[in-house]
Amino acid sequence: MARVAFVCLYDKVMGELAAGNDGRLQFRYNADFIARHHAGDIHCHPLSLSLPVPDHYNDTFWFDDQQCGPFFAGLLPDNKQTRRRLAQILGNRHAINANDEFAMLFALGRDCPGAVSLIASDADPDDYDPYHPKYRILSEAELAQHIRELPTRPLFADDEGEIRISLAGVHDKAVVIRVGGDIALPLGRTPSSHILKPDIRGLPGSIRVEHFCLEVARALGLATPRSHILQAEEQTFMLLARYDRALHEKAGTRYLTRLHQEDFCQATGHFPDQKYERDGGPGWQSLFAMLRYSHDPAHDRRELLRRAIFQYLIGNPDAHAKNYSLLWRNGTLRLAPLYDINNAKAFAGFYKQQRIKLAMAIGGERNPAALTKDHWTQFAKETGLGPQLVLNELETLRRQIGPAAQEVRDRLANSLADTPLLDLALEDILSRCP
Repeated sequence: MARVAFVCLYDKVMGELAAGNDGRLQFRYNADFIARHHAGDIHCHPLSLSLPVPDHYNDTFWFDDQQCGPFFAGLLPDNKQTRRRLAQILGNRHAINANDEFAMLFALGRDCPGAVSLIASDADPDDYDPYHPKYRILSEAELAQHIRELPTRPLFADDEGEIRISLAGVHDKAVVIRVGGDIALPLGRTPSSHILKPDIRGLPGSIRVEHFCLEVARALGLATPRSHILQAEEQTFMLLARYDRALHEKAGTRYLTRLHQEDFCQATGHFPDQKYERDGGPGWQSLFAMLRYSHDPAHDRRELLRRAIFQYLIGNPDAHAKNYSLLWRNGTLRLAPLYDINNAKAFAGFYKQQRIKLAMAIGGERNPAALTKDHWTQFAKETGLGPQLVLNELETLRRQIGPAAQEVRDRLANSLADTPLLDLALEDILSRCP
């Protein structure tokens, strides 16, 4: 017998997600949503560019697992070990199979990436009051303990049903709300405001290097979410503002609303395990092609070009399709801010047994040390950009990134965000400057 849940967009039911006995997913938009979409309601845009809204409602039409699976799988953690741990925690009352994506989504889907949430098909979708957020403020000791337990309790999940939140990605992280100077756990369907990230296991200092790279990107004028390096007892962590949330105020009370986003794997219909181009995932040509749906494609194409160049100059080998996203705001689609940036040379000990390669090829070349003007010219042809525009942006960013990185390094010296790894990252960046 099929299991069914309501899918909410901006906290309003817009369709149904179902799973058969074989675990395969199916999704359909409901009749009211389809009607409002075609009437021009700005909040009734497609759930994903890979799942277009039909011309009319047909109760027998469902998107099948191959069609909707990439989007819904992309809402969950990528790491299989993380999913197994979550299944153990969440399954204390009712057994959950870590490979059962419907069960995982149903258990974690109160607050997902973007403006998506899942609720039981017999629940009241209007029981959520966005003007009265619910959260529990953590003491410093409680926060530190939660961070210590992240490897065994991913996403701060609990077996009492208090925390039911999902995030995509491979590494340990959780979501929280920042309330003034305090950090709190969102309760019920209250949206989170920040992502909390400790160091990647085996890579001490990774959040400091990521913060440094984000600050360099911001200094160059690239759109990035705000990040801060903070500490709770001996636990150092990065707090990253969610770009898929918006803060409002009513009658003196601040509250959050969700903005919808999807990464480029979801938008192009690729499962998370295809995020790397070498594994059949999207390359630069596919990403640039998707920007035809942008409200300002010319601006976003140039912004994406600058990001492609920046990722090369910053020394980030992990800029795959799930690390780029599209964001809906007021009914218009735009390129989302840049996130998940790092520098490989800062962790040479980790990468020494591996040959560093770019996640997406530039003109057919994935070895960053081998890139030439000809590769960038070929990249321009593949993405429909003018070769001279590409070469001009390359030279401009090469001139700008060295001074910007040096200024950020100096500013972070002797702060909580400081680490000798920043010197290694800076040296690597300067090696690609004129």
